[in-house]
Amino acid sequence: MSEVDPCARTITWGEQTYSLNLNHRWVRRVLSYRGIPGPNGNSPAACLARFEAGNYSTDDIERVLELGLIGAGMPERDADKLLDQHVRGRPIATNAGAAAALLIGLYVGKPADDNA
Repeated sequence: MSEVDPCARTITWGEQTYSLNLNHRWVRRVLSYRGIPGPNGNSPAACLARFEAGNYSTDDIERVLELGLIGAGMPERDADKLLDQHVRGRPIATNAGAAAALLIGLYVGKPADDNA
């Protein structure tokens, strides 16, 4: 988890842990211009509402994780490769929790149980 940005989160795929951050300046601009795909609106809040209601899509999961990886400093090409390896073609629920947690982090920052 990033000590600099309380909104950052981590995810472990295989034996590797990756940082994700939706609070990066560039990512926040992308979110304000293009948002996150979905039928109920494009804002991060609308996407979070879809996760809370269980109405999220694979596009929601992929886009949130992609933007989080890029926001933590990963080149877009590398983020796309990771999504191919660990998200696309996998059971949807496997990564839905991580995507939802990343969105929640954008709004509330560091988890209450995180003592770091």
